[in-house]
Amino acid sequence: MNDAKKLGIKDELKKFIINNYLLGAKNAKISDDDSFLEEGIIDSIGVIELTNHIQRTCGIKIHVAEIVPQNFDTLNNLEKYINRKLHSK
Repeated sequence: MNDAKKLGIKDELKKFIINNYLLGAKNAKISDDDSFLEEGIIDSIGVIELTNHIQRTCGIKIHVAEIVPQNFDTLNNLEKYINRKLHSK
């Protein structure tokens, strides 16, 4: 969880999403409440990649049943979900 600790979970995820799904565009902007799916930022394959990234960087296990919009569709949702998982360890 090195990058996530240095930057904070939300900032690290934002950096990952911009670099991997918005091709690192310097002017790329994503707000904390932008829906990844509605805005076309991440598709279904991207969700799998994002899930793997979170598991690696945060050291948490994500179950398939947890991969739902309430947990994965915005930066705010992701941050809340990851914090819940980290605090339940």
